[in-house]
Amino acid sequence: MQFFIDKINISFDEFSLIFPKESEILKSHFEFKGSFLITKDKKVISLKYGDFNPIFINIAETLSRHAVYFYKNSFYKDPLAKAIGLKKGKSKPRVLDATGGMLADSLLIYAYGVKSLVCYERNPIIAVLGLNAINNSSVNIDYRYGEFLSEIDGAEFDVIYYDPMYQIENTKTAAKKEMEIFRDLVGVDEDIMDTAMGLKKLAKERLVIKRSNKAQPILEGQTHTIRGKSTSYDVYL
Repeated sequence: MQFFIDKINISFDEFSLIFPKESEILKSHFEFKGSFLITKDKKVISLKYGDFNPIFINIAETLSRHAVYFYKNSFYKDPLAKAIGLKKGKSKPRVLDATGGMLADSLLIYAYGVKSLVCYERNPIIAVLGLNAINNSSVNIDYRYGEFLSEIDGAEFDVIYYDPMYQIENTKTAAKKEMEIFRDLVGVDEDIMDTAMGLKKLAKERLVIKRSNKAQPILEGQTHTIRGKSTSYDVYL
């Protein structure tokens, strides 16, 4: 694991002084074979891993894109919005995104204007990018690193959203750069079934599980399924 500011190598101790919360996550993962690049203003962390170009999470750009889209289109028609139970005239839910990842779905849920949003990410490398992005933004998202099943109280949330990392079955479609890195770093979630069952017990109103349209539901007995172009959301009330 290496750290650079404007191509100048710095030590982990120097990194810790600039980013104390991020370094707390990384302190037990020195075996990671990648680099963290820091901007001159010492604010933004990007990840350089393997042959991929550096990546970082741009929250402002993502939310701006959502705002432009929802200015002309109702988010109530979005498959994910329907899955988490958003309806006109109904109070917005408190949501737990159990798999924050690169914050793509988290920021979409946030753009819906939910009452509160807590995100968990258990991969330390990805969590550093997520935490750094949150800290550099003005969004009101509670971002946490750790094993959510052992830490969360289901009573805190109306909706729990779960997007596990499946085994890739279709290799013909090129994945986005971020997803390629994510899959390489995180790998396939081996505890999908146990996690889904645990989350189902914790969900106060509903559990929403995301999957490919080509994949089978993780758990039987879904109340209904919301289908998008390539993605399905199984809803368990």
